[in-house]
Amino acid sequence: MDYLRSYKNIYDQNIILMYKGELTFDLVTSMIATLEERLEELEENRKVKKKFYNVATECIQNLYYHLDEVNADEIRISSYDSRSALILIAARKRFYSLQTGNYIPTERTAEIQQRLDDINAVEPEELRTLYKKALNEQEFSDKGTGGLGFIDIARKTGGQKLRYKFQPVTDNVSYFTLQVRLPRDV
Repeated sequence: MDYLRSYKNIYDQNIILMYKGELTFDLVTSMIATLEERLEELEENRKVKKKFYNVATECIQNLYYHLDEVNADEIRISSYDSRSALILIAARKRFYSLQTGNYIPTERTAEIQQRLDDINAVEPEELRTLYKKALNEQEFSDKGTGGLGFIDIARKTGGQKLRYKFQPVTDNVSYFTLQVRLPRDV
């Protein structure tokens, strides 16, 4: 393997953070602190810094709280990888790109897709109303969260559409990827 070429590729893509592995509370805390430090070096606009920090924090916490362990034997990976997540955050010229990926039970894809489609269907100014409605309904998931994460991410990105994909791995397991773009010219 040509490590120098790999490094140059990562450098050229201006990748701020890249991680694949199991998420722990301490690791999430460390990632968020690292992102905050890197952002101080990269971004001058205070408003963009604040939004980026909030969106990145929400994306990483979303992964941490909603990471489902899947049957590793079924998808022929290690049990460690079955509980792992992928995080890739890059600074582009006009936007920041935040991408996450993780295995999920296929039975959850329809619910997540509907939630994301509902959020993507509303205009940016309607996201605030949707957020307040979700907050007032106070319905909590089996993970103890209020389901505000995706809405909050869409709000903070100025109504950018949340890009996502579900890739079937087996009948029972899918791989979920989410891509969020935060404009740098807010």
